[in-house]
Amino acid sequence: MDRPCRMYGRDEKYAQYNILLIRCIFGAKQENEIWRKRYNYELYEIFNNSNIVNYIKVKRLAWAGHLMRMDDNRTINKILNTKLDGVRRVGRPKMRWEDGVDQNMRILEVKNWKKVALDRDEWAKLLKKARAHQGLSSQ
Repeated sequence: MDRPCRMYGRDEKYAQYNILLIRCIFGAKQENEIWRKRYNYELYEIFNNSNIVNYIKVKRLAWAGHLMRMDDNRTINKILNTKLDGVRRVGRPKMRWEDGVDQNMRILEVKNWKKVALDRDEWAKLLKKARAHQGLSSQ
């Protein structure tokens, strides 16, 4: 995603795209009961030139931990734990959301992440480790 923009000298487009993504992730700001878009300098202060891929993956892991601690009768857990009937298409199967979480946990060398996620303190330590892990953003 990043390399073609840099290779062809489109640094300005690349910067605009990055700020657009960051603005979507961090959203608006409320001041005196009024919502407004964040200014670019505010986004740069919050984001601090970190890797956006790593940030998204850590947020996905945080959501996965939240899902594991939810009650089983919640709709989102029913959807996540449902096994669909039928046959998948021929060829390489599309990667599911949970497959991405599994892949990130293998990079972090966590064996049974669903059990670890049930302990909120242990999961928080794991997320802190994931934020600092360099290999998470390159996969």
